[in-house]
Amino acid sequence: MSAGRTTELSDTELMIRIQHSDMEAFSLLYHQYWHPLFSFAHKLLRSYDDAQDIVQTVFISIWERRETIAIQQSVESYLHQAVRFQSLKKLESLLSSPENIDRIQEELLPTFNDILHRMQEQDLLKQLEKEISGLPPRTQEIFLLSRQYRLSIAEIALKLGISEQTVKNQLHIALKALRHSIAIILICSVN
Repeated sequence: MSAGRTTELSDTELMIRIQHSDMEAFSLLYHQYWHPLFSFAHKLLRSYDDAQDIVQTVFISIWERRETIAIQQSVESYLHQAVRFQSLKKLESLLSSPENIDRIQEELLPTFNDILHRMQEQDLLKQLEKEISGLPPRTQEIFLLSRQYRLSIAEIALKLGISEQTVKNQLHIALKALRHSIAIILICSVN
């Protein structure tokens, strides 16, 4: 198959050829969608490495399932949904891991705060507020100092007279309890 002829193929035709293990068709699909999918994942995850891993995972999955994959919508929509789903899983994983608390505090939660500010009347915010009110009082206080007043871990520790590690531990408890809602809000914020 010549490169000139292949570049004229529709996504559907490329997928048919991929189902028959056509590596050139797979390469064309990959190169056509890699950058927009990477940009989308990067907006969600705020991490070059994580975004790259997500897109690679999606394409590896397509290749591994090429003989049985059945795409019911446009290939582009399918790829974006797959990246969104994998990003959601990654965000939930990040939010539940205590070793990521500094990254979450510096990179993801400021974006989360901006999104919350724009979502004052939406159902997701109401659900999140309900979940926050169900946290233990000290955990709730630390989370709100971090989110509403945008205090750093060090500032919260100083204000409450506790160690920075205690603040990190309490933020971890809050994030673990709220991880699904936070991840959904972050995902919904990116078109």
